[in-house]
Amino acid sequence: MQNMKHVGRVANTGLKCVVVFREMYDARGNVEDPNHCLIVETERLPDMEHDDMVRVVESGEAQQNADFFHVAQRNKFSDGTNMLARLSQKGYLKKYPTDQIELTPNSSTAIKLSQVNEVIKKQATGMSNKDIANAMVDDTDSPPRNHSNLSESQTINEAVDTNEQVLDDSALAQQMLDQATTYEAEVKRLREEAYSMAPDLKPKRGRPKATANANT
Repeated sequence: MQNMKHVGRVANTGLKCVVVFREMYDARGNVEDPNHCLIVETERLPDMEHDDMVRVVESGEAQQNADFFHVAQRNKFSDGTNMLARLSQKGYLKKYPTDQIELTPNSSTAIKLSQVNEVIKKQATGMSNKDIANAMVDDTDSPPRNHSNLSESQTINEAVDTNEQVLDDSALAQQMLDQATTYEAEVKRLREEAYSMAPDLKPKRGRPKATANANT
């Protein structure tokens, strides 16, 4: 089964959720709080909102996008209301620490959102996957995490299980890299798309021209 972005669960309650904002942003779109995120607890949504959220999350558009809020801005609920606006107005967006949210990208994996965000940041610095994997293992002082044991036929609405098996740190680090790589690829695609729309925003390469000496 192909990995699915944006879906997960609240670690201490097991509530299934969709991660709408991986980090908190200010009014200008800059990250102001990397330690918290905004999620929607899908189990607590009314039927119409729940079914529409599942439909959009499972869409190709959402799965090709690194952040679900971009997709929610462009989609509507069945009654015609903007999805992101309604989630905000209805109070469905809940703030959580990123280390309390576990992403469940496939039927056998649960990874803390905080760890995935950290891998994405390391990738942005140009670190190799091998170095990132080593760094993530070295930074881990806690006991081995767990992964869920699910059927591959399950959908987003079923992708949480309480039967867990031990996953060692090296395997977990590799899965974190795999998940983060999909986000990084989408970030690069969106950046290039933005530059094609506004070429003046693209950083200029090469050395600056030398200025003439006034005495020559």
